[in-house]
Amino acid sequence: MQIINNRYVLDGGLDPLELGQKYGFPLYIYETATMKRQYERLLNAFDLKKLKINYACKALNNISVLKFFKSLGSGLDTVSIQEVRVGLMAGFRPEDIIYTPNCVSIEELSQAVDMGVKINIDNLSILEQFGNLFPDYPVCIRINPHIMAGGNSKISVGHIDSKFGISFHQTPPYTSYRKNPQYGC
Repeated sequence: MQIINNRYVLDGGLDPLELGQKYGFPLYIYETATMKRQYERLLNAFDLKKLKINYACKALNNISVLKFFKSLGSGLDTVSIQEVRVGLMAGFRPEDIIYTPNCVSIEELSQAVDMGVKINIDNLSILEQFGNLFPDYPVCIRINPHIMAGGNSKISVGHIDSKFGISFHQTPPYTSYRKNPQYGC
C-alpha cells in the first residue's frame, strides 16, 4: 500500500476506502501482489536448488490466502490439528504440510498420522510414545539450542527456559534415531 495524493492506494490502484464503501466495513483486504513479492524475495535470498518455503498458517489461516500460497509452491507449517485440516481443505498435499505442535496428546499426533502429514516432535516423552505406536512413521525432531535471540524471552523460542524443543543437552537418547533424507529431516 502506498499514499498517492493523500489517499491510501493498494497495488493495482485500488482505494481501500472505496472498497469498504462498496462491500461494507469492517473489510479485510489482503494484497496478493505484496505476498507474492515477499515470498519470492525470501525464496531468492538463498542459492539453493531444493529450497521449500513453508507458510506459517498461524499467521493467517484464511483459506483463500492459504490457496494463494499453495499456488506459489509454498508448503504449510501448522501448529494445531485444526490448521492441518484447513490446509488439506485449501488443497495442500499431506506431504507439503508439517505439523509442529506443542504440548499435545499422542491422540492428536495419531490424527496427524492418519492424515499423512509430516510431524515435528519437540518432547522426548512424546517421541518415545510415538516411536512405540508408529515405529515406521518418519518424524522430524525440534531441538532447543539454548540460544537467546529475538530481543527478549517473551518472543525468543530457543533459550534455555523455552518450552519449545528438546534440549540439545538431551541428545544422547535420540542420536540413535536414523535420518531420512527423503523426508527432508
